[in-house]
Amino acid sequence: MIHQPAMLRLVAWVARGQPWFGRMIKSAATRADVVSTFERQTAFSSSSHRPNLIAGDFVIGMESGARHSAERRLVDAQFPPATDFGLHAAQEARKRSDELLGGDAREFDLIDDYMVPLAWQAISGAFGARLPQLPPGDPMLMNLRYLGAHLIVGPVATERVQERARDSAAAVNAWVRSNIEPLRQAWTHGGFSPEREEVARNVVGMLWVGHPATAQSGALVMQELLARWRDPRVAGFVDRVRRHADPWADAELREEAKGHVLEALRLRPPFPILTRDVRRDTLTGAGGAGRVRGGTRYTVMGIGAMSDPAAMREPQVYRPGRKFRHEEDRYLMFGWGARQCPGRDPVVEILASALLGIVRLPHLQWASPWWRRVQFDGPIISGMRLRFSPGKTGR
Repeated sequence: MIHQPAMLRLVAWVARGQPWFGRMIKSAATRADVVSTFERQTAFSSSSHRPNLIAGDFVIGMESGARHSAERRLVDAQFPPATDFGLHAAQEARKRSDELLGGDAREFDLIDDYMVPLAWQAISGAFGARLPQLPPGDPMLMNLRYLGAHLIVGPVATERVQERARDSAAAVNAWVRSNIEPLRQAWTHGGFSPEREEVARNVVGMLWVGHPATAQSGALVMQELLARWRDPRVAGFVDRVRRHADPWADAELREEAKGHVLEALRLRPPFPILTRDVRRDTLTGAGGAGRVRGGTRYTVMGIGAMSDPAAMREPQVYRPGRKFRHEEDRYLMFGWGARQCPGRDPVVEILASALLGIVRLPHLQWASPWWRRVQFDGPIISGMRLRFSPGKTGR
């Protein structure tokens, strides 16, 4: 279901037009109702996501309150500037695209051959290259993938997915702690000296949440762009990138790439719906028109808010750099307010760098017929093969 954005938008459209339906399925589907639910953190608790956090405590799964606020400040202090992530991602994107252009292979897997190593190098590089180099297929990278699959489905995962995730969680925790001293040194800066366990806990969280989510997001962006390859907005961007000797150094092109990333993820978000635990009987919606009983789950349809005509003009149109009635809605795919993903800006920088490298490849297209273009391992994209033709002209 999470990989069917058009179907989810249809459900949200019905819920917006027929409020009784939204109340029946216990969902917020308008921009106003989604934001209201995010802001009412006591009534709608993110404790619903705790079963997803199989690798240990991390800020995104903590209930709102003093501990969450303190942990969020700790994570924010540990994060390098977002541009550092973009810089290291750009270096890896250049390397990977140059190797593809200069090599004999004309097909590659966007996940394993490009996004997985690029996301790893971006994260490692931004933290002073304190993480070791990992070849494709390394057990650590596979463990992160398995944890990412569990993150998406959590307690409703099959026993096989849960057992695999438990084993991977133990392996990732052991791996991080075996590399803890160089990581602690990387996070000791500006008078800030975190404890070993603080570093370990947040590195584990950053890796198993951030790495697979970034790799997945890169695939989602390309799915959306390849479907619109002849759209003048996409075609013009691709042509400008290919005419540039160093697109990563061009500030305007980088901003244009970010616009495409954000617009593609608005239409195909990595987490289109979220859930919240309802602690007590409470009113729902921005105007309190509905009611939901305590002890139940409430669904937050972020994809509905990102397709709500009340939030923007012509939401059905692909329009990078679009205007929003509320500017903060530009990043709604990362959550809202105090619960927004702490890696929002680094992820956008990484994906912009990655996109500039991918669209350099001439005559880029799907390598497989439509019915097997995307391979899945449970709920997570595990393969997405693309083809390019250096000798051909055109996109």
